[in-house]
Amino acid sequence: MKDRKTTRLLLCQLLAAFSFVIEQSNDNSLVERISAVRRDLGNLLFHFTRRIPADDGFLSGKPVPEKSAYSAFSQILKDGKLRGSNGCVKGGHNCVCFSEAPISEMVALFNLAKNTPPKEAAPRYEPYGVAVTKDWLFSKGGRPAIYQPAADYALLPPEMQYRHVTYDLAAGIDFTWEREWRIKTDSLMLDPRKTLVVVPTREEAFDLMYEHASLEQDWDVEGTSGVGWVSGAYHKPKWLAVSLDLLGFTS
Repeated sequence: MKDRKTTRLLLCQLLAAFSFVIEQSNDNSLVERISAVRRDLGNLLFHFTRRIPADDGFLSGKPVPEKSAYSAFSQILKDGKLRGSNGCVKGGHNCVCFSEAPISEMVALFNLAKNTPPKEAAPRYEPYGVAVTKDWLFSKGGRPAIYQPAADYALLPPEMQYRHVTYDLAAGIDFTWEREWRIKTDSLMLDPRKTLVVVPTREEAFDLMYEHASLEQDWDVEGTSGVGWVSGAYHKPKWLAVSLDLLGFTS
């Protein structure tokens, strides 16, 4: 029974991910045809969570316990929104950040982080997150980050300064690998129909889809009479989920 459930989940994941990408695409455009042959391009933007260290409250007066990446991820699905923050944004602008890097390359980063010794620098994000399409985020006001010297921040119009990311090779500052997009907001509501949830394993994807599913009545109709009755029930997932182990991630 478990093997049958796993196989069914695997097929559902692949179908959901494929349908999600195809539905948001326009196969007649030159950009889509180029994207189909270039592995470094895609139509999805990813927001992954990370562990939030504990804060003893020495400065704020409000101690905050440590929060795991999974805990932050679960809160996103519960609330149905992403919260803006300004921790890494010059000027104190509240933003929600995404990466344009293809999911296959993000898997490589997660594997790198997993195998990095504790005292060495490693990518800060973990394999729990959500994906939205570029056109959806763009319609909400999201834009690509602008990588430039710190001195160029003041040259940007005030309404564009939230997009600034310092780039200084001489000082060893280079975050261009993140291929970041930002939207300036305190919170961003997610549309489940336009959102793909990403987790490490197929078991987690299976559990997540059922945990957040609604129970719907299944109706049967007798012949052509139009007379129907409730014959059972089925689970209708709120979130579409795909697991990174399908792409080579090992937890």
